[in-house]
Amino acid sequence: NAFNIFYMGINIGAFFAPSAATGISNYILSKSALFYEPRIPNLAHRFLNGELGNGQDYQELVKLAEAQTGGAVADLSSFCHTYIDTLSQSYNAGFAIAAVSMILSLVIFKAFKKYYKSADITEVQKAKNVDLKDQVIKLSPAQIRSRLVALGLVFFVVMFFWMAFHQNGFTMTVFARDYTANKVSGFTFMFFDLRAFLPILITIIGLIFALRKKSENKIRLIGFSVAIVFGLIAWFVYNSYDSTMTIYPQKFQHFNPIFIVFLTPLIVGFFSSLRKNNREPSSPRKIGTGMILTAVGFVILILASRGLSSPADLAGGVSNKLISPYWLISTYFTLTIAELFLSPIGISFVSQVAPPKYKGLAQGGWLGATALGNLLAGIIGRFWDTIELWQFFLILVIMCVLSAIFIFSVLRLLENATKD
Repeated sequence: NAFNIFYMGINIGAFFAPSAATGISNYILSKSALFYEPRIPNLAHRFLNGELGNGQDYQELVKLAEAQTGGAVADLSSFCHTYIDTLSQSYNAGFAIAAVSMILSLVIFKAFKKYYKSADITEVQKAKNVDLKDQVIKLSPAQIRSRLVALGLVFFVVMFFWMAFHQNGFTMTVFARDYTANKVSGFTFMFFDLRAFLPILITIIGLIFALRKKSENKIRLIGFSVAIVFGLIAWFVYNSYDSTMTIYPQKFQHFNPIFIVFLTPLIVGFFSSLRKNNREPSSPRKIGTGMILTAVGFVILILASRGLSSPADLAGGVSNKLISPYWLISTYFTLTIAELFLSPIGISFVSQVAPPKYKGLAQGGWLGATALGNLLAGIIGRFWDTIELWQFFLILVIMCVLSAIFIFSVLRLLENATKD
């Protein structure tokens, strides 16, 4: 449970990151009387490199430029330079926000450092003044070896999970930009706009407390009050929208962290109920299930890709056929469930199985596997421009299924490592 709480905490921050990046980008652009349009950078670079010609993409760039300036653009080259330079400044500002956030995190860590020293010491141990050296588990060389082998096998599998999962910041964001409708109804836009989405989330939390069977009457009243107030705020924000609103591709990335925050208690409760009935699967089995769910998530994108042009055919443009945003949202939902079956469970598995003197090294191994997964995400991303969309997502599905088959094939070895 501690790892799940940790996981929820870091994802609360991740939920706000896409909106913060978009906000600072729009602020910097607005100082030059511009606004963010994800299709302009690619078209502008191609125009300045002499690759655009006078065809459909050129006309699209002219149309987008006129929308930015509110009229005809006398010098398209000057506009492209101005837009690219201003957008680059907004990226610098975005990195500055990230740097400030890290400094703030370090300040918080230092301020509360005195509480960490004894965080893993129980109150009983404190009261009895138990020497913690006596609590260290002593393992034989054979036990150490079997545990390290088990950890290595898990690290090997999770590399392929992160390879697939971290397409969310790469090809899936490109998919959102080039193949997903960016003009949506006010109802759909509510899920991309924090002014409405946050009140909706708080309304849901209020209703949860109000409708819980174990809640006291006072808590129920507060819950209903919160739900009504923030429900009305969401309603007023919704009524301020135009009939058609524009969404940005990077905003899709806030669905994964918010799904984690809301789904974690459900997944934990699900495992708790299985535990009470002695039916809870082992950590390696959960990880294997997570790999299967990851494959299912990309099957959704295979279905969504039917009839869509390949990235090579688009040549940097936008597809004439655009799909509903709910395809991607469904994929993020499925991948989040997969992540909860795999990532916090995997971190817990590493903590449980790692020999005491190698615990720090083992956690580093987990992070190293994550880093290699990120590297593989970029390597496999090279196929994006060379094959059909469904073929690209099928590769991810196959890799995840093979990883699941592998981990189930060595399941006994992994489970035995937790018993040694």
